[in-house]
Amino acid sequence: MLSTNTTLTSTPGEKEVEKPSSCPACASPNCTDEGPNCPEGFRRCRCRECHLIFSSPMQAADSAWYASSWIYSLRTMKGESRGEERRVPWNFAKALRRLRSGKGSRLLDVGCAEGQFLHLAAKAGYEVTGLDFNPVSVEIARKLLGVSTVYSYAVEELGHRFLGAQFDVVTIFEVLEHTADPYQTVRSIYKLLKPGGQLFLSVPGNRRWPGLFHPEVDAAPHHLTLWSEEALVSLLERGGLRVQGVEIKALGAEDLGIHLKWRWHHALRKFRPKPPHDATPNEKTTVAGQQGGRQKRGAGMGRELAMLGLSPLCWVLRLHPRAGGFTLFAHCEKV
Repeated sequence: MLSTNTTLTSTPGEKEVEKPSSCPACASPNCTDEGPNCPEGFRRCRCRECHLIFSSPMQAADSAWYASSWIYSLRTMKGESRGEERRVPWNFAKALRRLRSGKGSRLLDVGCAEGQFLHLAAKAGYEVTGLDFNPVSVEIARKLLGVSTVYSYAVEELGHRFLGAQFDVVTIFEVLEHTADPYQTVRSIYKLLKPGGQLFLSVPGNRRWPGLFHPEVDAAPHHLTLWSEEALVSLLERGGLRVQGVEIKALGAEDLGIHLKWRWHHALRKFRPKPPHDATPNEKTTVAGQQGGRQKRGAGMGRELAMLGLSPLCWVLRLHPRAGGFTLFAHCEKV
């Protein structure tokens, strides 16, 4: 079935391909096809109005893809650390500095992963609720962070799973780029916010110099969109929200480091023992966690040294015209 934002076109002698008919962010029809994306069957498109980069078709990965993804096996290994022992990411820190008093306030984290931000928000006094597509991540959040109100739901289930619920704050960090319909996601969040409620979100930027990174990470079906400031503001305003501000994060040592780590782990995958084909997701994560546990010895100091080494490289890379915003952070309010 075709995505709603694509149409079929072809020329004589060529295979029919899907062409973009409208931008998922600003709804402009002024879009261009830039050719095949990393996986077969997807194409890379760009909006000439708001400069959003998006995939055609806009078809999100299913739960089986995430369960088998080597990227997410690494993420759940990292999630085994308790929230208070982990460095606070840039986007989390931006939101925490803008949060009002948490006393008596409700916060929903959409795509909460292993619950680190939920843990930080609960410490600030918020009554927290989280949801994530990955049941393994949800289990980690419940057990290791002591957060019980975390549910294994897809983003598309927001509207009916939380029907009638009202939140003072909704956060959605590094999730919008995974959704097949960003506009409907924003509209669902709008309905869950109280009047005057706040939305904090972050998305990957469209000037990430992707040649440095593993090609699967910023390609469909993993990341369906890469964002500009114009695209993000346009989407949020179309969704009925007032944008208080957008901040752009330049390429940092931690960003470059994690992508280099992904490349290294992916190269070593064929040499590692694999869990049985009939193993459950939890059993697969246990195997990955055991392997990760052995790698953690001395990792703290090694990580700090690696960051010191990568920092000067990042400063040099930022001089390149393609090395612009790596991550975008937006703060919005429901009026």
